[in-house]
Amino acid sequence: MSSPDSRLSMELELLEAMYPSQTVFDSRSRDFKYTDSSSLLHLRLPEHYPSEGFPEVISANDNLKSDIRDRTKAALGGISMTEGEESLDAIISCFHNIISSAAETNPLLRVDTIASGHHPAPALMQETNKTTIIWLHHLLALTKRKLALSPTDTVAGITKPGYPGIMVFSGPTTAVDDHVNTLKKENWQAFQVRYERDVTWNFGHGRGVVEVETMSEVVKDLEAGPGPEGSQQKEEFLRAVGIK
Repeated sequence: MSSPDSRLSMELELLEAMYPSQTVFDSRSRDFKYTDSSSLLHLRLPEHYPSEGFPEVISANDNLKSDIRDRTKAALGGISMTEGEESLDAIISCFHNIISSAAETNPLLRVDTIASGHHPAPALMQETNKTTIIWLHHLLALTKRKLALSPTDTVAGITKPGYPGIMVFSGPTTAVDDHVNTLKKENWQAFQVRYERDVTWNFGHGRGVVEVETMSEVVKDLEAGPGPEGSQQKEEFLRAVGIK
């Protein structure tokens, strides 16, 4: 079994790949900091994390430097995290949701608004695409498996049941986010967003979401995507799920 330090090193490497130049870890103080534009999440990791304990929220600020520590702590209390498992990416994802939710109700928190000094006209806003990879402790229940396979017809992807469970979704940002948020409402032992980028992935099976039985079948479908992007998709997927 890997030691806590080796597991933490691998987790930090994955986070750096997912969020380049946005994460900093001080091994002496065990302070972990994540920044996104002007927002900041400051955590302190227990001595034996990830084998024991959960990261503690030291401070959290939104893009206007407002203190959202209490709100962040409350939100983290509502997500499923299992002691003994890596949880930093799940915490960052939760923090993202808080910032995004605040931006929807307060336009001053939007990065583009702060930079340009005005609100973009709704008619000029264009839908973006994104790809999300979710790691689950397990995916067994038939109801959850059916739900994972049933986004809107604009979303494509792959799911793999068993231990661990894997879900990959790609399509219009709003549709992908809606589907992921619907899945999050289920009772999961662990639900970790391991990858989230504003890119479109293509799959060998084409459109829609399909279920496969093994990790190798997931990789094969990703690698079979049209064009030279297939190999890159495969590499990013393997890094996200901690295989490479």
